[in-house]
Amino acid sequence: MLALALSVPGMMEMAHEHSKFWSKVAGKYEVVVEQQIGTNTRAMARERLRREERLGAVAEFGCGTGFNTEVLAARADSVVATDLAPGMLALAKRNVTAQNVVFKQEDCQRTSFSDASFDTVFLGLVLHFTEPPKALAEMRRILKPNGTLMILNPDPFPLKGFARFRWLVRGYFYGITRYRTKPPKDIFKYVMTEAQLCDYLVKAGFKVLSVESIRNTARASNLPIEFVKAIKPGGE
Repeated sequence: MLALALSVPGMMEMAHEHSKFWSKVAGKYEVVVEQQIGTNTRAMARERLRREERLGAVAEFGCGTGFNTEVLAARADSVVATDLAPGMLALAKRNVTAQNVVFKQEDCQRTSFSDASFDTVFLGLVLHFTEPPKALAEMRRILKPNGTLMILNPDPFPLKGFARFRWLVRGYFYGITRYRTKPPKDIFKYVMTEAQLCDYLVKAGFKVLSVESIRNTARASNLPIEFVKAIKPGGE
């Protein structure tokens, strides 16, 4: 309990820094992230999401400007679309027209939701901005038994040699020149490989169902996004 108590102030400070940063750059986010990851890669991941069915009650974390929210809403009974940054939520509210969506400001490491509230949880390009063990423990808490966790994980580690160097240069260049705002400290500290993410999931009590790599191969330096599905085993 002492370790947990000591970690909470650090988590709150981290969340505050991220909330300010992402709110400030919200209006530029869509253009910049497309340039950093690679054209159409996020759209390809969203098309993969369209293949999901009967999601039930959904919680979306890191909804950003609402890029994936409409797709989730079309396959869900209800969606609570959340983001840490009020600036992002303001844009999402303007962009999303689905009637079964409500918006809330939430930190996915410490949410306001009750135990076993959701059939499905979706984390879109956000887990690497958290402390993954804390966020995954919270996702497990709010999922119903046999509930599904879906994660979009950006993974630069499959890129090799010059392709990886070009991605790094592109990512930093567009982040600095377009945002013109100092990012939170250690913003990329928890960028994960597929194997690391799966290990975090297993340690958090999930069963990994599938991992798919999504990437626009038109450019060797385009960043892969992994679409990961896991379940919270029932009877627990």
